[in-house]
This record gives sequence, C-alpha cells and structure tokens, in this order.
Amino acid sequence: MGIEGFEEIVGSELIQDNFLFKNLNFEEAQNLARICRQVSYSKGETIIEENSLGQALYLVESGEVRVVKGEGAGSREITRLGPGQLFGEMSLVEDELTSASVIAASEVRLLVIHRNEFEDLLAKNQALALKVYKSFCKTLSERLRKTTRELSRLEQAPAGKKKPVSRAKSKQGRKSRSR
Repeated sequence: MGIEGFEEIVGSELIQDNFLFKNLNFEEAQNLARICRQVSYSKGETIIEENSLGQALYLVESGEVRVVKGEGAGSREITRLGPGQLFGEMSLVEDELTSASVIAASEVRLLVIHRNEFEDLLAKNQALALKVYKSFCKTLSERLRKTTRELSRLEQAPAGKKKPVSRAKSKQGRKSRSR
C-alpha cells in the first residue's frame, strides 16, 4: 500500500540511483521512468550491434551484458555491465554509429529509453533537460579526462630513455624555426 500521490513507477528508483540521473528529484525521475520500457534478452542475444545507428539508452535492471569490440576471432570483450549500469547513452544526443556490440551475458532485463520519447520529454520540461544535459556534459568531461590520463601514461617512455621523434615532426619543427 503506497502513499497517495507517491506511487512509484517501475524503474524510477533505478534511474535515481544511476550516476547520470542522480541529480533528478522524485518527480523528474518519475517522468523519465514513465517513458522507460522493460525488455528482456536471453543469454547470447545481441542487444546493440557495432556500427549500427543507436536509438536508445539501456539501463541494466538484472543480469549482465558484455560490451564487445570487433567480430568473430578478432573480437575482444571491453567490459561487462551489471545491475544499475547503463549503455547506449550517447545515442540520445548524437547521430553516430555505435562503437561496440552489446550482448546478453546472461538472462538480462533492461529499462530502455528511446531517443524520440526522451527528446519529447525534454522539450516539454526545460528544467529536466538542463539537469540531464549538464549531467551528460559532466560525464563526458570525466571520460575525456580519464582517457587523457591513460594516453599520457601510455606515451611516457621508460625512465632514462628519450621518446623517438617522428621525422614528420622533426622536419616541421625545423621549418618553423627557420622562418
């Protein structure tokens, strides 16, 4: 028995617990949950195919998915995602092909937010749109910062050794100094 006016919509708690939507209040999370659809996949089923046009954000409600880059013998697992984690979020804000496949690693139940319904909701609620897009920006900034740190570590040469300078950079450097 719930409190009148505070009926919880399936998925709203999962939405509020997720890093991308944690700054939403109860009503905003409820509005977002209203456009969610629950879907289930069997182990081994492909949820998103690499290089396809993404159309939705997926939030793992139960089970586990594998994020895989490449096909066949050349494929490699990037990561696994479980309850409370999401994927496909960039499909809500860009018209680009997906960068990896996502495959059900077990029986999996997902909450799906389709792009068209998401855009319609945000168009009707500018306060919600501001919060969501601010969260997207923060997430992208954190990911870019992490990638930059990782690339910096990879580019560092072992102690005592100089990094080789490519010929293209070397020639370009000489031209700019002679001017």
